[in-house]
Amino acid sequence: MKRFAFRLQKVLDVNEIREERAQRHFADAERARGLQNDILIAAESAVANQRTLLKNSLSSGINAGEALINHRFGLRLQRQAGEESRKLKAAAEVASDRRKELTEAARRTKMLEILKDKELEKYGLETARSESGEADELAGRRFVSPIIVKEIDV
Repeated sequence: MKRFAFRLQKVLDVNEIREERAQRHFADAERARGLQNDILIAAESAVANQRTLLKNSLSSGINAGEALINHRFGLRLQRQAGEESRKLKAAAEVASDRRKELTEAARRTKMLEILKDKELEKYGLETARSESGEADELAGRRFVSPIIVKEIDV
């Protein structure tokens, strides 16, 4: 009997390559999201530090010009933290999209692997049936009763 060959093997190979690529893209997106999260934490920390510095400066008695400069700098840091927050949301959306792509690619690959396993099982059953039939035929030829042969000759 001929050897097993999965008809959709090339499709399975292409889907496995797509899944690996989706895994890399998802990992890159998660890395970018993590980096953006770290940047946001640093920006929020800078805002908190600036507020503390401004409070301490006002209690120590700085002039109005310095207080205004510190206040404007604090507002600038707040805007920057807001911008970093928006970037984090965008990075999270990209990571979510990449996760969906990875899930879909894995689903397609798994579906083809299940189909391959079913066809391999079917091939195994057909092979076993064929070998059993051949063995039965050989056994029948070898152990034919001579009485039956004589009756046929008569």
